[in-house]
Amino acid sequence: MLRIRHIACAVALALTAPSVAMAQADVATDTTDAAVPTGQLPRTVVPGLVELELRLDPGQERFSGRTVIHADVARPTDVVWMHGRDLDIRSAEAVLPDGRRIALEAEQVHVSGVLKLAAAGTIPAGDVDIEIAFEAPYGNLMGAYRVKPDGEDYVVTQMEPLGARSTFPGFDEPSFKQPWDVTLIVPADDVALSNGPEVSTETLADGWKKVTFKRTEALPSYLLAFVVGPWDVPVGQDIAPHGPRTTPVPLRGVAAKGQGARMRYSLENTPPMIHAMEDYFGTPYPFAKLDNVAAPDFGAGAMENAGLIIYRDTLMLIDEDASVGQRQSFWGVSAHELAHQWFGNLVTMEWWDDLWLNEAFATWMGNKITGQLQPDFHTDRNILEGGLRAMGADSLASTRRIHQPISNFTEISSAFDGITYQKGGAVLSMFENYVGEEAFRDGVRAYLAANARGNATSTDLIDAIAAQSDEPEGVKRAFLSFIDQPGVPMVKVDVDCADGKAPALVLQQQRYLPLGSTASAGQAWGIPMCVRYAADGTVHEQCGLVEGAQARFELEQAQSCPAWVMPNAHGDGYYRFALAPKWQQALSGAFADLDEREQRVYADSAAAAYGAGELTVAQMIAALPQFATARSRQTATAGMGNVGWIEDHLLTDEASRAALRARFADIYRPRLQSLGMVSKDGESDDDRLLRSTLIGYFAETLEDPAVRSDFVQRGNAVLGLGGDGKLDPDAVVQDLRDTAVSVAVQDGGPAAFDLAEKHLRASQDAVIRRELLSAMGSVTDPALAERARAFVLEPGLLRLNEIYYVIFSQAGEPENRAALREWLEANYDALQAKMAPGGSAIASAYAAGMCSTAEAEALQQRFAKRMETIEGGPLDLRQTVEGIGLCAAARSARMGQPIE
Repeated sequence: MLRIRHIACAVALALTAPSVAMAQADVATDTTDAAVPTGQLPRTVVPGLVELELRLDPGQERFSGRTVIHADVARPTDVVWMHGRDLDIRSAEAVLPDGRRIALEAEQVHVSGVLKLAAAGTIPAGDVDIEIAFEAPYGNLMGAYRVKPDGEDYVVTQMEPLGARSTFPGFDEPSFKQPWDVTLIVPADDVALSNGPEVSTETLADGWKKVTFKRTEALPSYLLAFVVGPWDVPVGQDIAPHGPRTTPVPLRGVAAKGQGARMRYSLENTPPMIHAMEDYFGTPYPFAKLDNVAAPDFGAGAMENAGLIIYRDTLMLIDEDASVGQRQSFWGVSAHELAHQWFGNLVTMEWWDDLWLNEAFATWMGNKITGQLQPDFHTDRNILEGGLRAMGADSLASTRRIHQPISNFTEISSAFDGITYQKGGAVLSMFENYVGEEAFRDGVRAYLAANARGNATSTDLIDAIAAQSDEPEGVKRAFLSFIDQPGVPMVKVDVDCADGKAPALVLQQQRYLPLGSTASAGQAWGIPMCVRYAADGTVHEQCGLVEGAQARFELEQAQSCPAWVMPNAHGDGYYRFALAPKWQQALSGAFADLDEREQRVYADSAAAAYGAGELTVAQMIAALPQFATARSRQTATAGMGNVGWIEDHLLTDEASRAALRARFADIYRPRLQSLGMVSKDGESDDDRLLRSTLIGYFAETLEDPAVRSDFVQRGNAVLGLGGDGKLDPDAVVQDLRDTAVSVAVQDGGPAAFDLAEKHLRASQDAVIRRELLSAMGSVTDPALAERARAFVLEPGLLRLNEIYYVIFSQAGEPENRAALREWLEANYDALQAKMAPGGSAIASAYAAGMCSTAEAEALQQRFAKRMETIEGGPLDLRQTVEGIGLCAAARSARMGQPIE
């Protein structure tokens, strides 16, 4: 979700079970000379109600505030540990019930924002109020930060994971969950919104006003949110009473000045999602109101703050004529964030090791609800595709577990990755399929009911779901095997049809490893395995738990040897399979009889074999024409990306590269011809998306002359090149506009680049800006590429979330990489400061195209010290370095293999 950086080393704190860690920390922090708690805070002092008052002027560089934390002191202490990062603490006191005040000396003692409040005397056990006055600078896409997209000043917030401590002092951990009284003092003409409904507005002197909000439900600090500025606030229809909820929920949009009318689509389509989720969860929407904020500059896609969800504006400012990708993104991201209102907000994880309880569940649930309301989106494929993508990272020796221990602040951001979201979502889907949809839902409802308004752990959810199954202990063991160990299961499958025995699958499982991996293959999971097979003239389906390195799976409904076996029925399992050669050939012959998800995992089995070195380059390419005929666009395009890797790393002359591109063009051209180059009235979203993918592939990857020439002309029409020079976004349908603009700028030389830059400087439309920046970032003319890089450091030109469009577009072009690396190194400090709270992306961009052990070692030496102080940086670097090493191993093994 969000990458955040810091500027000093983390001190590791080994954590075992939370209760043990907390107890150890409690003992250690009763005195002023205690060790700094860089992991979880001690529970010597626990907050209750928090009163927070902030004075915010979006036009200034700093803000101020005052907080009163009503807390319980477990035993006498002379130090209070909490969080506050880069805050100027003006005063701090502990106020006892009898009115006595004890001065507190505040000191930030760790770069992660650990704040030590040393008391002038002993604070006794019992109730205490901690009063703190402070000032702070605004952040960069983290905490409370400023944006100025249209000449107006706004404040937006992003507290997850560690932004709250940069905004106010407090107990910034998920398990500290309490109500909040929030008051914002802001310029009189500005709009101020927070998690709760507004209770009152008081006019103050000198052009200020005080806005007071209703006390929130119990929330952790990372879910607190507010926005300030000249916002438009369009009011939607109330979300009508539904099921157990008998009162309406007020619904509003929040957009930058002049943009409010563009929120009609999002406001009209939010209530159906809320109703569908209330039906599933069997409990009402948990908060008093819902505001959807279209933030002009936002680091994440969206953030699920209770009652005040903040989105990138591109997700909210759309209508029925938006591109297919934009519309599907609105539904998918909105449903994800709304699911969080129950999973994450109503029930919150205890610690960051259980982030998957929030994000995996919202990923799975968001797709489920979107699929119910928009069946043509085929969102079941999203869960499958996400799981397959996660298998790339999950195949690394340096991968992390879904339920990964977190012992210090640098590791928290690492949890916001494909393992948590996509692998976690795929694992939930697998167990829902195995346990049964209704039983799984009943387990979810029981979990929510038992933990509402509080905190929960992985075992709480797993126990609730397993209790609804026919084999609770087996399901629990299996579930834990997937969340508590890393890696992708590889199931090797043969069929035993010996006379006198019922046909059976003979199974061996181990960890899937790519060529060159240093990880051990000796792992086993409890796999809820479902298979389909054709026997006796009928297709049968059967499920069972497979445990242990070897197993026998009786085909109970087969009287004779099956004609074919699909070891992952409907693609519902998070595992890969490898059939014995005879049965692989049989399944290939039955490809047309497989459903679309099975065709996709069949294609993945070929990709897995290729990645493990069991298929040659020629064999992999030979498999692609069959996939290209598949019904689903995801299977049709499977393997398409291999052409770039082969060109870059195996071929050394242009004639060979041209021949390879021509061969790939022959594979995919029939599918593009069947779709046509122009959108058709009434065609499916899937056809539009497939056309867009294929045209982008032909125009930019294969550099097909006819397709590219056509789209250069279309892009010129958008840019106004050769015409009046005016931007015409409607000259090309939105699904294809990014490709058109990209090739037009790439081929148009300085004239096209100049026009693109002119339009960038004049436009505030985030989608247009992204397309223009990506296009200018991908030019390979050295002088123009240098101009594009200069945009990144030009004050006020780019929004912070636009920096990556330029840098990674340049990293994607081999001709630009040497100059990009030199520029990244020369400007590292300025970039690191500008990209805060991110930063690990600099190393990733620097590494683009590297594929040798020498380059891996050099990257490690160059960035190891830099990354160790950036949140998420150490793991990002380890995985980047490992990926380069795997690339080197694959190139060494495949160099010289024939392509034909």
